[in-house]
Amino acid sequence: MFRLSRMGVRLILRERKVFLIFTVIYSLLIFLTSLFLENIAQLGEIALFLALIFIVASVILSLLYAWLLVRRNKRNWATLKCIGYTNGNIIRMLSGIILFTALLGFFVVVEILFHYTAALAYLSPILEITDVTKLTLIGLTPVTLTSFLFLGVQILSIALIYRKVLNVRPIVALKQVEA
Repeated sequence: MFRLSRMGVRLILRERKVFLIFTVIYSLLIFLTSLFLENIAQLGEIALFLALIFIVASVILSLLYAWLLVRRNKRNWATLKCIGYTNGNIIRMLSGIILFTALLGFFVVVEILFHYTAALAYLSPILEITDVTKLTLIGLTPVTLTSFLFLGVQILSIALIYRKVLNVRPIVALKQVEA
């Protein structure tokens, strides 16, 4: 299973544009959802409402991403079916791609937050910040909670895209490319 997920990651790294766009989108969604979850006490219902909007957006975007992966690589999946890969193998590759993108978005958010906190801690004497406990923008708990929520959404999109993978026929790989 790990081999197939790694193969899927290598496959998606060839399509840099789509991968980078969705990694940035996932990072922004994780960041904003975590930010509003962190500030529910200060902002009240509006923070919860905005967090729910970002969660719904993540569901829609994860389904779009999974659909794009199947649609754009239809010929690749058909070729893999021709050489003996099963639908389960292809789903494992797709799940590796989707989960890798979501996990990378999580790591980008954590890295940015660590650098933000470190920069403020370094500059706190210059900026005359006396309360160093207020340096963190978002705690690690809301980011981790949001990331697990996003991973659940990604698993939902994998489950929903399974039927789309079943519809990819091996004959697609053997058709002549139309000019």
